[in-house]
Amino acid sequence: MAVNAHEILSGIRTVVDMAKAFRDEGHCRSLLEALVWPNGRICPCCGYRKSILLAGRDLGKRSRPGLYQCSNGSCRHQFTVTTRTPLHSTKLPLQTWLTGRWLILQTDKVISSIRLGEALGISQQAAWRMGHALRLLVARNDQFAGTIEIDQFYFGTTPRLDADRPRLGRGRKGQPNTLKTPALAVVQRPEMLTAGSPAGQAHAAVINNLSEAETDRVLSNIVDQNSHLMSDAWQGFVSIGTAFSAHDTVNHSQREYARGPVHTNSAEGYNDRVRRTISGVFHHISPPANLYFNEISFRWSQRVVTTQARRRTRKGHETVRTLWSRIPPALQLMAVFRTAVGKQICRTPDGSVHVKSAIAVFG
Repeated sequence: MAVNAHEILSGIRTVVDMAKAFRDEGHCRSLLEALVWPNGRICPCCGYRKSILLAGRDLGKRSRPGLYQCSNGSCRHQFTVTTRTPLHSTKLPLQTWLTGRWLILQTDKVISSIRLGEALGISQQAAWRMGHALRLLVARNDQFAGTIEIDQFYFGTTPRLDADRPRLGRGRKGQPNTLKTPALAVVQRPEMLTAGSPAGQAHAAVINNLSEAETDRVLSNIVDQNSHLMSDAWQGFVSIGTAFSAHDTVNHSQREYARGPVHTNSAEGYNDRVRRTISGVFHHISPPANLYFNEISFRWSQRVVTTQARRRTRKGHETVRTLWSRIPPALQLMAVFRTAVGKQICRTPDGSVHVKSAIAVFG
């Protein structure tokens, strides 16, 4: 029986609503199938769109519930809704997975694996893997277009005070001596600011150093060359900006932070979101740090414009500010599972995460 995922998820506002929607494995499986296969079932092995349901234990047979077989004569692969997704071969009930997803998205920033494990009644290791599965699910590989803001930032620890350590210089000349990790933030401005308009996408990537070559490597993969680039006046950004259709800069060294629509305030706000999330929840992140950036970027984009409000600054100047409201966490699940097929992870012997397929292959 077909399930209307949007209708079910739009009714989830409280913990009681969530418990009712995820009340048993049957309802959770039907809902997950509607999320993973919004346009009908597809075989995760060959992409064929016709399959048959095998009789399960509910009919006295031996097959597990929700098992399908591909109708392609050269494939005949048997699969479920979790096959070749981050939920592949999971031992946890689907009810636990969906509840955990909702709890993670319900928090303003992030929930730690320790607290998530306590809430779900599972181990910290299982909750840690559940968090990484979400970060892989929300990874996006689409190129950004429109007006794009870029900015470099550092995250991580600071060096301990050491009398024998030379004092760091100011500006970029002193930064290579720090223990912090450099990263590049890319934020897409929303196309419109009318009520109900979605926020732009965001992306951050760890880079080896603050060089023009590293910046160009990241931008060439995720930003369309027809975009309008916004950045500060660093010479590396100026050189890279010639490859795009337009490029404007603000000179922070001259205390210029905005010149009409020319600014990088959104990118700097995103940088602060990353730092606050790391210091307030994770405290420390290790490779793969880009997985953590996926979750922070996804939360950044799950907002819609509420209204335009007039405000006065402390100096008495009148400004217009955009007010946002986030998309309900339950409805965010539709975007989470949209490209689940083809994103499979497994845990390596050293405790890290190995991604078998970086992008979804079908659907």
